[in-house]
Amino acid sequence: MHRGRKWWTVVLGTSAGVVAAGAGTVWLSSGDGAEKRVVDTSASVRISAADSNEAARYWTAKRMAAAKPVGRAEAPGGAARTQAAAQAVPRSTAFHGIPTLGALFFNNGSGDHYCTASVVHSYSKKLLITAAHCIHGGRGAGYVSKVAFVPKYEKGKRPYGTWTAKMLLVDQRWASKSDPDLDFGFIGLNPLKGKTIEAAVGYNMLGVNQGVGKYVNVTGYPRIAYDKRDQPIYCRAKTARQSKYQVRMDCSGFYGGTSGSPWLLKYNGKTHTGYINGVIGGYQGGGNTHWRSFSPYFDNDVNVLRSAADKRA
Repeated sequence: MHRGRKWWTVVLGTSAGVVAAGAGTVWLSSGDGAEKRVVDTSASVRISAADSNEAARYWTAKRMAAAKPVGRAEAPGGAARTQAAAQAVPRSTAFHGIPTLGALFFNNGSGDHYCTASVVHSYSKKLLITAAHCIHGGRGAGYVSKVAFVPKYEKGKRPYGTWTAKMLLVDQRWASKSDPDLDFGFIGLNPLKGKTIEAAVGYNMLGVNQGVGKYVNVTGYPRIAYDKRDQPIYCRAKTARQSKYQVRMDCSGFYGGTSGSPWLLKYNGKTHTGYINGVIGGYQGGGNTHWRSFSPYFDNDVNVLRSAADKRA
């Protein structure tokens, strides 16, 4: 559990545009069938049907193509030392994407932007996971607006349609302090044509307390603004400990826009699914070079937050 705490303070979401504190708990499954009630730390915001409909209309193909990436090194280049380091690590590969992965579009008050998000399994069957900094600005800031998710986005194509958000949720310690160890968040999606996102594209399981030194497939969207191929990338790399609550992996090509990219443990090449064991974010906002990426370590805090998101989705 994060920082060794056994229980948590409570912040619960309320109506659209408002985040308020209040008492509440969520049930947390241990994985062996047992459950316990824990106090959650979530801060959430609900999005009205009118705002969701406006987001669906807002995101035209032209606006998606013009959206700017969030975080990371936003363009190739840099010092010779950085280039030498990039050449010494594995290189990412462009591919056609997978249904459970998509581009996440939003407006953060300074313009239209995008990150990466993926479908994570939940009882509600409606949840995405991404970096907290993609959906909430952290200390002194608030939530983004006009949120839309496009699974398997490639070259402007939307094979599974455009999905709008009903709820955004981060940990209150991210919202109030920009704690990099809690730079992960969840999005509850509205149904589309009568289906949940899981029914439409499938899902990945959540991996918690899996340690480090393991191979993960990391996939994300750095290519919308900078590369005419306009495709996602993937890389298979080994994780390593950066600090007590931060993990890293080395692979080149993860420029801006890859914030929120899932780290898929035990990836199955036939089903194109795995266990989400991290997301690009955390230390240095996920990394200040394209060849080294970071993620908060996924311990029980992420499980508690997913349970709180499921409750509100």
